Amino acid sequence: MPELKIPGMLIIDTPGHESFSNLRSRGSSLCDMAILVVDIMHGLEQQTIESLNLLKKRRTPFIIALNKIDRLYEWKIMNKVPVETAIKKQKQITRDEFKDRTDQALLQIAENGLNAKLFYENPDFKSYISVVPVSGISGDGMADLLSLACELSQKMLGPQLVYKNVLEAMVMEVKAIHGLGTTVDIILRNGQIKEGDQVVLSGIEGAFATTVRAVLTPHPMKEMRVKNNYIQHKVVKAAQGIKICARDNMDKTLAGMPV
Repeated sequence: MPELKIPGMLIIDTPGHESFSNLRSRGSSLCDMAILVVDIMHGLEQQTIESLNLLKKRRTPFIIALNKIDRLYEWKIMNKVPVETAIKKQKQITRDEFKDRTDQALLQIAENGLNAKLFYENPDFKSYISVVPVSGISGDGMADLLSLACELSQKMLGPQLVYKNVLEAMVMEVKAIHGLGTTVDIILRNGQIKEGDQVVLSGIEGAFATTVRAVLTPHPMKEMRVKNNYIQHKVVKAAQGIKICARDNMDKTLAGMPV
């Protein structure tokens, strides 16, 4: 793997449930690269196909995480070695089931107009979508997934992954939180936001200006969408997911619009 020069990665985890289609749409419009999660036991489901079509429409480069390989019959956890090695060291019955289910998933992807191959068999990353077998439970293949995401980001997106001091942000969600009032979850892609800033948001009745009262982030390894105690900051620089509290009309803010 080449030396990594990218400054870091901000990963937006959008819910997979079909009722969260608007949130997935907002996430896909923001991202430089995507990881599409496919359940190896069920193949492409309706919400997976919907996400696939969003990425195709926006011409967003992506890789596929073929998840839940730990559910394969008699799978032996080997999360300290490359997943290709882990697969080769499984029993024959496990390898056969892996091949059958992977072939079925690749066929379903082809039926949706895309060519895909396992990442260690991929002859051309520009012609074929890379598929990485992983397990979110056991950790098998996760190092391969992150390594490939970093490598492809650096190869394909190099000039885009440079910090700019011009504000670029989007509203992901608007919600009321006890003790904080109506808050806005924002993905800060470039620039910075600090307490006391004047920001312009899109509202139901048109654009409006308001003053940022607090800039909050979740504690490390905690989700923005789950109710937690938050860390308050004077200033936050991109790229980061943040929650802001402001003075006026926050309940009228429209999600999916730029800041």
